[in-house]
Amino acid sequence: MKKFHVVVAASAMLLALLSVQQQSYAQYAGTGTEVSEETLQKCQTLQIEKAQCTESNVLARERVGLTDGAGSGTAFLAKESGQMITLIGVLGALFGGVAGAFFLMGKGKQVKEV
Repeated sequence: MKKFHVVVAASAMLLALLSVQQQSYAQYAGTGTEVSEETLQKCQTLQIEKAQCTESNVLARERVGLTDGAGSGTAFLAKESGQMITLIGVLGALFGGVAGAFFLMGKGKQVKEV
């Protein structure tokens, strides 16, 4: 039985050693994704550095370009203040109504001790 434990421990150590060695090589390998010529040309026209030239960076820069520098290209709530005020009013009425309902329900069921 003791010999079995030694063999299992040795094989586990060997497995751990080999898996760590493979992971250390993985960080020095290339990314595996090559940038196409079309993407390189888009990076040049959008003034993105060659080291940072990826398709996701090109898409992000194009999205920012569509908003004329007014943000990231994705509206958070609304572009106009009137829409935001309406949204806040609706949410206030909703939560206020729920709070009022709980208040009235709690007021009606008070128990008086004698």
